[in-house]
Amino acid sequence: MFDYLVSKVHEAVCQMADHRKTDRGHDLSDVVMSAFAMFSLKDPSLLAFKNSYEARQENLGQVFKVKEVPSDNGLRKILDPVNPISLLPCFEALYREPGVEEVVRGRQCLGGFVAVAADGTEHFCSNHTNCPHCLVRNLKNGEVQYYHQMVGACIVRPNERTVLPVFAEPITRRDGATKNDCEYNAFERLLPIMEQVLPGHKKLVLLDGLFADGPAIRAIRDVRMDFITVIKEGYVLVQAARLEESGHLEGFTWTKNHHFRCTAKWAHGLVLNGANQDISVNYLQYEEVDTRSGKTVYASKWVTSLEIREDIVPEFVSVARSKWKIENETFNVLKNHGYNLEHNYGHGKSFLSSVLAILMFLAFLVDQLTEATDGLFQKALKAAKTMRDMRQKVRVLFDIIPCMSMNVIYGIIARDLKLGLSP
Repeated sequence: MFDYLVSKVHEAVCQMADHRKTDRGHDLSDVVMSAFAMFSLKDPSLLAFKNSYEARQENLGQVFKVKEVPSDNGLRKILDPVNPISLLPCFEALYREPGVEEVVRGRQCLGGFVAVAADGTEHFCSNHTNCPHCLVRNLKNGEVQYYHQMVGACIVRPNERTVLPVFAEPITRRDGATKNDCEYNAFERLLPIMEQVLPGHKKLVLLDGLFADGPAIRAIRDVRMDFITVIKEGYVLVQAARLEESGHLEGFTWTKNHHFRCTAKWAHGLVLNGANQDISVNYLQYEEVDTRSGKTVYASKWVTSLEIREDIVPEFVSVARSKWKIENETFNVLKNHGYNLEHNYGHGKSFLSSVLAILMFLAFLVDQLTEATDGLFQKALKAAKTMRDMRQKVRVLFDIIPCMSMNVIYGIIARDLKLGLSP
């Protein structure tokens, strides 16, 4: 599966327009695929990737379709002017594949929705290095920080180990702007991109409390999507409290795992707030209590465009709670489990920081699809015990074993293939 997915990424990369008019030297496809391969192999830096080129040259050509790798500085220079949106066709190409489409359909929930969690994260920060697209933060001690963020979107589903990245929209200072961009504006730009990557699916957007407002809900409605959004304050909660006090909230209680009492209460047709009286939302509050101690172990409140019925309430809560997967199983993995999202692989003067972050997101998508669908990978992971050891073994074997396919490496790790060593 991995090799097939990489070939589809390569086909899309080969269609990218080259921004260089003269002195092209290295093919743009080689440069983009080199950066993609670096993130796929979990190399700690561009220099480390370049220094391993001689040992990997044949395998990089066979698996990642890389004919030649530029120097680390040359790679940065060539990628810097590339507009991040030009990488979108790579994501589209993967999601158009029948096998991937089948995976997406298999993750539907709540009667046919594809749940897409979206949230923002920071991936670069410096007191000195900066570019015209950097966001600027003035600290109380007088220091100035320059930073980059992005809003990422991933398909999530309760009880699924893997997530499927859809795309990431940079939060950067726009050309000619004097003020910082923000997570909200990037989310609005991301919505039509989500529709472009996932056409034909009913999409349910999972969001945190930042987006429980009129403009965000209107933007979601404009692209004909539905939503579940955490709500922490506002007029909706005032209305809900009054309804609960008068006994007019609908309710349902069930037991989970023998010891947890789950209680949900909900209402339909609440006014969002005074400034958006034309927007009507449905509301659900949830509390989970450990009956052994009497302590509340989880509680939350959401607003949604979905009709709430007793028969879907347990699934609704599970889906709403899976919003955390964009934080723990996406950004946390990218930052702390081998991808090194917050490491400065290169900043540049234009788009380099954002381009590298999105290429990492793309490599993560290929990895997640491989983990979800490839039986040989799953067998190799089981043999390796942990994902950390699996990635280390892949990188070591990729450097020393000539292979036509990543399946050779997976087979060796899974002990399906044995190396023939001469005495």
